[in-house]
Amino acid sequence: MFGAEMGANEYGVVIGNEAIFTREKPDKTGLTGMDLVRLALERSQTARQALEVIIELLEKYGQGGNCGYRFKLKYMNSFLIADKKEAYVLETVKAWWVWKKIKDVWSISNIISLQKDYDSCSEGLIGNAIKKGYCKKREDFNFRKCYSAKFMTWAAKGAEREKRTRALLSQRKKRLATRDFINILRDHGENSRWTPIRGPGATLCLHAADKLFRRTQTVCSLVAKTGENGQFFYATGASNPCISPFFPVFSPDTTVPGEYSEGSENYHSKSYWWESERFHRKALLNFNSAQVEIQPLIINYEEEIISTIENSLSTLNQKQINEYFIRARAIVKNWGSKLDHLPSVNLGWGFSHYWRGYNKRNGII
Repeated sequence: MFGAEMGANEYGVVIGNEAIFTREKPDKTGLTGMDLVRLALERSQTARQALEVIIELLEKYGQGGNCGYRFKLKYMNSFLIADKKEAYVLETVKAWWVWKKIKDVWSISNIISLQKDYDSCSEGLIGNAIKKGYCKKREDFNFRKCYSAKFMTWAAKGAEREKRTRALLSQRKKRLATRDFINILRDHGENSRWTPIRGPGATLCLHAADKLFRRTQTVCSLVAKTGENGQFFYATGASNPCISPFFPVFSPDTTVPGEYSEGSENYHSKSYWWESERFHRKALLNFNSAQVEIQPLIINYEEEIISTIENSLSTLNQKQINEYFIRARAIVKNWGSKLDHLPSVNLGWGFSHYWRGYNKRNGII
């Protein structure tokens, strides 16, 4: 993969990308949303510049191609773009676009989020909707209602996750802090009896369970804080954030942790992502008990590093970045070594069969 679904650059520009499903058929070739994220981060110093870069590339080259990994998946793209001063939401259909400057909080969740409340749109977007019967006249134009593919948007559970993220964000609004965003990314909804086996597919921290309704899951999480007081970036470097510590990944004066090793297609013991994933899959045998074991360790670690880093008058150096990662890895390893002692619960044939297949494919014993 050339690009990424989320990222940040040295100027504090941060971009997140989500798939949206529309009534327009995606082209066979073109730039993917992930391509556009990387290209915008490489070429911009502000959020507004990033917005303009994506629009320019979109109009020149279009979007399209397969965005899936093991199965084909084609879609259009939505973006959240921010810097220390402002933020935008940009949503696209083919080479057309619509954007809005964000005034308080926003989220994108596999559903077109802009309706009539946009600041600008490309020429031809409304005309195409009228021509194809999505609406009768310009005054009736509603981006979500006109262009949403109803079945795929429903299947992606976009409306449910949008509702949940907006509710959580609105609870604190201008008082939102790093801890709030971490908690939101770990959210499993309001049901206190949630489990990855029988839980709904609309949770923010998403857990795979079967090949039909929940065939994918969260694979990494990033919290970016940019402002006049500095730039702070925290990532899990692992799959589900509910059982993974967030650690600082880089600052203007550093790169990623020295001991962090990237993963590839299959399991490798030196890869932090795969080592964490091996423990995650073992934890599925008794997930709630496993989560209870690691949560206090994670929270104590995160509270310490967030307080230390964000209250410091100096920026992080590479030694600190490396040491924080080593501690995070130790937490995960110590937790993983205790999982064999937890009693197993009945996972059901379908759930067990699904994960046995992936363990075999990935070389996890």
